[in-house]
This record gives sequence, C-alpha cells and structure tokens, in this order.
Amino acid sequence: MTEKEPDSKTGRRDRRLGDEWLDWNGSTSPQENEIDEKLSTFLTLAAGSVLIFIACLRFGWYLTKPRIDQLSPLLSRLIERSAFVLAVIILILVALETTLLLKFRKSVFPYIWAEKLLLSLLSKSMWLGGKLGISKDRVGNSFIKAHNLIVKSHARQLNVDTLLILLPRCLEKEAKRQVVERANGRAVQVVTAAGGEEARKAIREHKPSLILAVACERDLISGIRDVAERIPVLAIPNKRPEGPCKNTRLHLDALDDALKFIAGMAGKTVNP
Repeated sequence: MTEKEPDSKTGRRDRRLGDEWLDWNGSTSPQENEIDEKLSTFLTLAAGSVLIFIACLRFGWYLTKPRIDQLSPLLSRLIERSAFVLAVIILILVALETTLLLKFRKSVFPYIWAEKLLLSLLSKSMWLGGKLGISKDRVGNSFIKAHNLIVKSHARQLNVDTLLILLPRCLEKEAKRQVVERANGRAVQVVTAAGGEEARKAIREHKPSLILAVACERDLISGIRDVAERIPVLAIPNKRPEGPCKNTRLHLDALDDALKFIAGMAGKTVNP
C-alpha cells in the first residue's frame, strides 16, 4: 500500500474525518448511516437514567443514614423527607414532559429549562443506551427529534428574521444546490462549514436569530451544546451511504418541513 492509497480496512484515506468521527472503524452499514430512530428511544432512556440516579441517591442515603441518625435524628428525618419530596417532584416533571412530548408534541418547561434538561440527560442516556446495545448515533438521532420538538413547541417565542442555514462540507453538490434553491428568502444565509470552528465563525458574522443545521448526529449535538441555549437550532441529520464525511445526502422532506415551519412563523409562504 502506498501513502496515497486508501486503507482497505477503514477506508479513511479517501475522506477527511471530522473530529467527532476519529473513532470510526470504516463501517458503512445502512443501520448506522441512515438512522431514523423513534422519539421514544431517547425519552425512555432519559427517564430510565433519572430512575437510576434516584436509586443511587437512595442507596447512598441508606449507607449514610445511620451516621446522621447518631448526630441528629431530627436532621435525619428532615433530610429523608426533603429528599423524598424532591424525588417525587422530579419524577412527576419527567413523566409529564415525556408524556406531553410523545402525545401532544409540547413541552411543559420554558425553552431554556427544557434545553438544559435535555442536554443534562443526553450523556446519561447515551451511557444507558450503550449498556443496552443502542449506539450513540441512534440515541443522538432520537435526541435531535426531541430537541426539534422543544424548539417548535416554543414557536411563539422564536424570532425568525435572520435565518442561517449551516451545511457540512461533506454534503454532495446536488444536495447543496437543492438547499440553495429552497432557501429563497432575503433574510436567509446559506453557509458551508468545514467544522465547528467555521460554524461558530459564521454564527458570529451573521448573528442569526434561528439556525437550521444539516450534519451528522455527532456534529449536530456538538453544535446544539454550543449555541442552542442562546440561539434556537432546528437540526436535520444527514444520510451517510458511504460512511461519515464523504458524499453525504439530505432528507429533503425534513428540509421542506423545517422551511415550511419557519416560513409559517415569519408569515411567508415557501413552495419547495
């Protein structure tokens, strides 16, 4: 094998991998490259991680309670009852949020609180999913569906005056052309970013009030973590028939739905 030839095992030399894909093993299985995970996957894992967290706290209290009892029985009862009330409140809120998202596509929390809650549960859900044989990309795909619902459920609060569409450098040319054709509003900027730093630079330059981002689940989650609490992000996972970071494709129906939603908020009509 010469220096310029692709690695037959990983296929990495025929593409420039993004930072989020440095652990890629060269697999191009359809199950992992064209993911359409159910919304319920992330919500179930998130609820499960909350239950595990509460169980761990309960076990920790079981170990420390005898010492607290020795110091002050009154303090021990106060801590135990307070912890019980807090656990009940957490379970009720998580159950309510999960039910509303699944059944009515609405969130019970204000936008910032909902974003913070989702992001705080993401790593725990990925850990639990890994234990159950669910890949982080599948969990990420489901998380993005939940995140988009949060954004849309707070549509009345959105300012869509300046829309920035962020595309990955690996998106095939025809898909980029179709995006540009559909983004026909004067306040719409379409930018191709080669990575997180270029995406952040585009956000600083254009100062959008809303971002529509197309990328793989890993890059989308990274971007949501960076900016979603300050600037709402609608995310569209790409399709990767040749694996990550090479000739990726776009779910045009998802793009059309997002643009129609944005146009509806702006009082415009979009004809994809």
